[in-house]
Amino acid sequence: MARIRVADNNRIPEVLADLSRAKAKKAKVGYIQNSQMAMIAGVHEFGARIQVTDKMRRYLASQGLHLKKSTTHIVIPERSFLRTGTDENFAAIENKAQELITDVIEGNVSPELFFQMLGLELKGKIQEFAIDLNNPVNHPFTVEMKGSSNPLVDSGGLIGSMEVDVE
Repeated sequence: MARIRVADNNRIPEVLADLSRAKAKKAKVGYIQNSQMAMIAGVHEFGARIQVTDKMRRYLASQGLHLKKSTTHIVIPERSFLRTGTDENFAAIENKAQELITDVIEGNVSPELFFQMLGLELKGKIQEFAIDLNNPVNHPFTVEMKGSSNPLVDSGGLIGSMEVDVE
């Protein structure tokens, strides 16, 4: 009687280990290291009400903006680009994850790279959203000072310094 030997080269143990590692991973998109940009992003994301000081009043007057005596606060309106940009692109990111998960299961992409790729995809989508955002509009003085009416684009620093961190 002949013996038959079957060699099974399944990847089930590796796949289970990868999935276990992936459960502990997450990708953060935003302003992680740069606290100055995080503050600026927060002001745009949630808006701000800034009390006018005498020093601020003098500075703005020297720049050509003369505030009324009754003006006690400057209001920067909410321009949510992180939250809304994420919400509006959630389905696209889910689709990208479904495309890439097969590569993780087959061992072609590590869980770390999977999350890095998804984070970079979301970062790009948020950046596009921020560039296209045009409401609420800038104050005419702001448009004159920066030479553009795009509310979130000036030097490109805010949008360009967005980061992805996988933990």
